[in-house]
Amino acid sequence: MIDEFRPRRGAVLTLAFMLLLAGGSFWLLKQAQQPENGATRSVAQGLPDYTMHQFRYMSAGKTGASDYLVEGDELSHYPGSNETVIKAFRMTRFDPSRPTMTLSSDSAKSNADRSEFRLYDDVVLRRPAGGDGETLVVTSDYMLVLTKQELVKTDRPVRAQQGSTTLKGTGMIADSKQQTLALHSTVSATYLPPEQVRR
Repeated sequence: MIDEFRPRRGAVLTLAFMLLLAGGSFWLLKQAQQPENGATRSVAQGLPDYTMHQFRYMSAGKTGASDYLVEGDELSHYPGSNETVIKAFRMTRFDPSRPTMTLSSDSAKSNADRSEFRLYDDVVLRRPAGGDGETLVVTSDYMLVLTKQELVKTDRPVRAQQGSTTLKGTGMIADSKQQTLALHSTVSATYLPPEQVRR
Protein backbone atom coordinates (compact mmCIF):
# COMPACT_ATOMS: atom_id res chain seq x y z
CA MET A 1 0.00 0.00 0.00
CA ILE A 2 2.88 2.31 0.82
CA ASP A 3 4.47 1.38 -2.52
CA GLU A 4 1.27 2.35 -4.39
CA PHE A 5 1.18 5.79 -2.69
CA ARG A 6 4.74 6.78 -3.60
CA PRO A 7 4.24 6.98 -7.39
CA ARG A 8 1.05 9.00 -6.90
CA ARG A 9 2.79 11.41 -4.56
CA GLY A 10 5.56 11.89 -7.12
CA ALA A 11 3.02 12.59 -9.83
CA VAL A 12 1.22 15.11 -7.63
CA LEU A 13 4.49 16.91 -6.83
CA THR A 14 5.43 16.98 -10.51
CA LEU A 15 2.00 18.35 -11.44
CA ALA A 16 2.19 21.02 -8.72
CA PHE A 17 5.64 22.10 -9.91
CA MET A 18 4.41 22.35 -13.52
CA LEU A 19 1.38 24.42 -12.45
CA LEU A 20 3.65 26.73 -10.47
CA LEU A 21 5.95 27.09 -13.46
CA ALA A 22 3.02 27.79 -15.80
CA GLY A 23 1.59 30.38 -13.38
CA GLY A 24 4.96 32.12 -13.15
CA SER A 25 5.27 32.21 -16.94
CA PHE A 26 1.78 33.68 -17.28
CA TRP A 27 2.60 36.43 -14.71
CA LEU A 28 5.84 37.31 -16.56
CA LEU A 29 3.95 37.50 -19.87
CA LYS A 30 1.35 39.88 -18.39
CA GLN A 31 4.09 42.09 -16.98
CA ALA A 32 5.84 42.24 -20.35
CA GLN A 33 2.61 43.28 -22.09
CA GLN A 34 1.95 46.23 -19.73
CA PRO A 35 3.41 49.67 -20.54
CA GLU A 36 6.53 50.69 -18.69
CA ASN A 37 5.96 52.24 -15.29
CA GLY A 38 7.75 55.43 -16.38
CA ALA A 39 5.43 55.94 -19.37
CA THR A 40 2.29 55.47 -17.26
CA ARG A 41 3.59 57.73 -14.51
CA SER A 42 4.55 60.49 -16.95
CA VAL A 43 0.95 60.87 -18.17
CA ALA A 44 -0.47 60.66 -14.63
CA GLN A 45 1.91 63.34 -13.36
CA GLY A 46 1.21 65.65 -16.31
CA LEU A 47 4.65 65.36 -17.90
CA PRO A 48 5.03 66.23 -21.63
CA ASP A 49 4.68 63.51 -24.23
CA TYR A 50 7.12 65.32 -26.55
CA THR A 51 9.53 68.27 -26.47
CA MET A 52 11.25 70.23 -29.25
CA HIS A 53 14.23 72.57 -28.93
CA GLN A 54 15.01 75.68 -31.01
CA PHE A 55 11.81 75.27 -33.01
CA ARG A 56 9.87 77.47 -35.43
CA TYR A 57 6.60 77.00 -37.29
CA MET A 58 4.59 79.09 -39.71
CA SER A 59 0.83 79.52 -39.83
CA ALA A 60 -0.72 80.17 -43.25
CA GLY A 61 -3.68 82.49 -43.73
CA LYS A 62 -6.70 81.99 -46.00
CA THR A 63 -4.73 83.05 -49.09
CA GLY A 64 -1.93 80.60 -48.33
CA ALA A 65 0.52 83.37 -47.45
CA SER A 66 2.30 83.35 -44.10
CA ASP A 67 0.07 84.66 -41.33
CA TYR A 68 2.42 84.44 -38.37
CA LEU A 69 5.68 82.83 -37.30
CA VAL A 70 6.17 81.32 -33.83
CA GLU A 71 9.65 80.56 -32.49
CA GLY A 72 11.07 79.54 -29.13
CA ASP A 73 13.89 77.86 -27.26
CA GLU A 74 11.73 74.91 -26.15
CA LEU A 75 8.24 73.59 -26.91
CA SER A 76 6.56 70.89 -24.76
CA HIS A 77 3.15 69.32 -25.34
CA TYR A 78 1.08 68.10 -22.37
CA PRO A 79 -1.50 65.44 -23.36
CA GLY A 80 -3.57 65.77 -20.17
CA SER A 81 -4.62 69.35 -20.90
CA ASN A 82 -3.72 69.29 -24.63
CA GLU A 83 -1.71 72.48 -24.04
CA THR A 84 1.63 73.51 -25.49
CA VAL A 85 4.15 75.33 -23.29
CA ILE A 86 6.85 77.46 -24.94
CA LYS A 87 9.98 78.89 -23.37
CA ALA A 88 11.46 82.13 -24.76
CA PHE A 89 8.38 82.72 -26.92
CA ARG A 90 8.59 84.92 -30.04
CA MET A 91 5.79 85.66 -32.52
CA THR A 92 5.90 87.68 -35.74
CA ARG A 93 2.65 88.60 -37.51
CA PHE A 94 2.71 89.23 -41.25
CA ASP A 95 0.34 91.41 -43.26
CA PRO A 96 1.40 93.12 -46.49
CA SER A 97 -0.96 96.04 -45.77
CA ARG A 98 0.34 96.74 -42.26
CA PRO A 99 3.69 97.04 -40.46
CA THR A 100 4.93 93.74 -39.03
CA MET A 101 4.03 93.30 -35.35
CA THR A 102 6.17 91.21 -32.98
CA LEU A 103 5.50 89.75 -29.53
CA SER A 104 7.91 88.13 -27.10
CA SER A 105 7.79 86.76 -23.54
CA ASP A 106 9.71 84.52 -21.18
CA SER A 107 7.11 81.77 -21.57
CA ALA A 108 3.76 81.09 -23.24
CA LYS A 109 0.93 78.54 -23.40
CA SER A 110 -1.22 77.78 -26.42
CA ASN A 111 -4.41 75.77 -26.80
CA ALA A 112 -4.83 72.86 -29.20
CA ASP A 113 -5.78 74.83 -32.32
CA ARG A 114 -3.35 77.71 -31.56
CA SER A 115 -6.15 80.26 -31.56
CA GLU A 116 -5.01 81.48 -28.14
CA PHE A 117 -1.52 82.20 -26.82
CA ARG A 118 -1.13 83.22 -23.19
CA LEU A 119 2.13 85.10 -22.68
CA TYR A 120 3.79 85.32 -19.25
CA ASP A 121 6.60 87.44 -17.77
CA ASP A 122 8.51 90.20 -19.54
CA VAL A 123 5.89 90.42 -22.31
CA VAL A 124 6.78 92.91 -25.05
CA LEU A 125 4.62 93.96 -28.02
CA ARG A 126 6.33 95.97 -30.79
CA ARG A 127 4.36 97.58 -33.60
CA PRO A 128 6.20 99.88 -36.02
CA ALA A 129 4.36 102.99 -37.14
CA GLY A 130 3.83 103.67 -40.81
CA GLY A 131 6.23 106.03 -42.58
CA ASP A 132 8.75 107.76 -40.35
CA GLY A 133 6.75 107.29 -37.13
CA GLU A 134 8.17 105.85 -33.94
CA THR A 135 7.70 102.17 -33.02
CA LEU A 136 5.05 101.50 -30.37
CA VAL A 137 6.42 99.34 -27.53
CA VAL A 138 3.97 97.89 -24.98
CA THR A 139 5.14 95.91 -21.94
CA SER A 140 3.31 93.90 -19.26
CA ASP A 141 3.67 90.69 -17.26
CA TYR A 142 0.79 88.97 -19.10
CA MET A 143 -0.97 89.22 -22.48
CA LEU A 144 -3.53 87.07 -24.31
CA VAL A 145 -3.11 86.77 -28.09
CA LEU A 146 -6.26 85.82 -30.04
CA THR A 147 -4.91 84.91 -33.46
CA LYS A 148 -8.25 84.57 -35.30
CA GLN A 149 -9.56 87.94 -34.09
CA GLU A 150 -6.10 89.55 -34.39
CA LEU A 151 -6.40 90.96 -30.88
CA VAL A 152 -3.95 91.24 -27.99
CA LYS A 153 -5.53 91.75 -24.56
CA THR A 154 -4.56 92.00 -20.92
CA ASP A 155 -6.19 92.92 -17.62
CA ARG A 156 -2.82 93.66 -15.97
CA PRO A 157 -0.84 96.92 -15.68
CA VAL A 158 0.73 97.97 -18.99
CA ARG A 159 3.22 100.55 -20.17
CA ALA A 160 3.04 101.84 -23.74
CA GLN A 161 5.75 104.03 -25.20
CA GLN A 162 5.96 105.66 -28.62
CA GLY A 163 8.70 108.16 -29.12
CA SER A 164 8.56 110.74 -26.31
CA THR A 165 5.06 109.74 -25.20
CA THR A 166 4.50 107.19 -22.43
CA LEU A 167 1.12 105.82 -21.37
CA LYS A 168 0.47 103.73 -18.27
CA GLY A 169 -2.75 102.01 -17.31
CA THR A 170 -4.46 98.79 -16.29
CA GLY A 171 -6.02 96.62 -18.97
CA MET A 172 -5.52 96.91 -22.72
CA ILE A 173 -6.85 95.83 -26.11
CA ALA A 174 -4.62 96.10 -29.16
CA ASP A 175 -6.48 95.56 -32.44
CA SER A 176 -4.16 94.58 -35.25
CA LYS A 177 -6.81 95.01 -37.95
CA GLN A 178 -7.76 98.52 -36.88
CA GLN A 179 -4.22 99.44 -35.78
CA THR A 180 -5.58 100.76 -32.50
CA LEU A 181 -4.57 100.40 -28.87
CA ALA A 182 -6.89 101.23 -25.94
CA LEU A 183 -6.01 101.30 -22.23
CA HIS A 184 -8.92 100.58 -19.88
CA SER A 185 -8.43 102.31 -16.51
CA THR A 186 -6.11 104.36 -14.26
CA VAL A 187 -4.50 105.81 -17.38
CA SER A 188 -1.72 108.36 -17.06
CA ALA A 189 0.36 109.96 -19.81
CA THR A 190 3.81 111.54 -19.98
CA TYR A 191 4.98 113.59 -22.92
CA LEU A 192 8.44 115.06 -23.35
CA PRO A 193 8.99 117.71 -26.01
CA PRO A 194 11.51 116.66 -28.68
CA GLU A 195 14.12 119.16 -27.44
CA GLN A 196 14.07 117.56 -23.96
CA VAL A 197 14.36 114.08 -25.43
CA ARG A 198 17.51 115.09 -27.30
CA ARG A 199 19.16 116.18 -24.06
